[in-house]
Amino acid sequence: MRENSSTLGKQAFGDRADKRLIVAYQSHQDALRFLASALAQANGIAVLQGPAESGKTTIINEQRDWSARDAAVAVFDGAHLTPRQLLTGMLSQFDVQFTTQHDDQLLQLLNGFLTQQTRSGRTPVLIIDNVDRATPSALRLLNWLAALDARGNYALRIVLSGKERMAALLRNDSMRSLIRRHPAAYTLNPLTTQETMIYLRTRLIAAGGERSEKVFPFDLCEKLHELSGGWPGLLNKRALEVMDRMTELQSARRIPHVTVSRDGEKFAEYDLTEKQYIIGRTELSDIVIKDSYVSKIHAMLQIYPNAVVLIDLNSTNGTTVNSRVVQKAILRNDDIISLGRYRMKIENAPAINAEMDERIKASDTVTMQNLVDFRRARAKRTIKVLQNK
Repeated sequence: MRENSSTLGKQAFGDRADKRLIVAYQSHQDALRFLASALAQANGIAVLQGPAESGKTTIINEQRDWSARDAAVAVFDGAHLTPRQLLTGMLSQFDVQFTTQHDDQLLQLLNGFLTQQTRSGRTPVLIIDNVDRATPSALRLLNWLAALDARGNYALRIVLSGKERMAALLRNDSMRSLIRRHPAAYTLNPLTTQETMIYLRTRLIAAGGERSEKVFPFDLCEKLHELSGGWPGLLNKRALEVMDRMTELQSARRIPHVTVSRDGEKFAEYDLTEKQYIIGRTELSDIVIKDSYVSKIHAMLQIYPNAVVLIDLNSTNGTTVNSRVVQKAILRNDDIISLGRYRMKIENAPAINAEMDERIKASDTVTMQNLVDFRRARAKRTIKVLQNK
């Protein structure tokens, strides 16, 4: 990858990720349909359950945006939420002006606003995330709010999310008004392995990454799914660790590089990050050399983790490395490939070992297959161009 993997990882999965980016999966979509349906019922109350990092906050924020299209919405993190914070916060988010600090007067203001909105068909929505972590006194206020009505209709629609203590909360005697509304509950499910792969690759592409299928091949997606249990928040953390590790490996292993010059002047440069590169005169080559000395498909560079190999593809004039004609050569640092007026200098070539030497000797069949595939692809492109003329 050309861009620093750690930086790209933060943009895709970390603190620099676009908060507006949502990669929907089956349970995510089901949860949104559940919330929309529950809020449209007469009792207007819904409970969203799931473990930490299961994506509850992302879902309720998306629901907030939908609800805000036709009603006033107030959203809170329930962790350590107090009655005063809930009361004044609701008034502020509902744009109700207040100067008094007396609880009774604040409650009257809030009740008046909720009643007026409900009678006009725009019943406000209260969303509390992590409600299972709210203070007992804040829960008592929530129970009071759940009982408010306007001409026989509930004056506040409510969405609650949490994890372990949700079941106990819905059985608590101090929450009778809330329980009386018979809240429906939906429990989130994790992503499947296939959804995990789509999730990871989509977030990487959205952050500007390239070759997402190579950064996150299926076997790595399977492993990350196993480590995270398929929960989105944990997936983000594990993916970020992978991207940070890639940066460490990139700094430890330098990327092979080719500098192309013509008559002594630099012409082009290439980081050899792919598995193979076709060198030739045709525009369909990966490295194009416009010289009559060079065949249309002249040679191939094969990039291994511990070797860069040059293979002549039966070119008309042959391929020269360090003034020696070769059919196949393991390239080393500062080797010079000569092609007519052009020179290609190799940099950062890895050191070769005996195991790699044996693999390279056995690679002729693979090389010819790659060449056949390339020629087929070129033929298809040529046919398409001719058809469009």
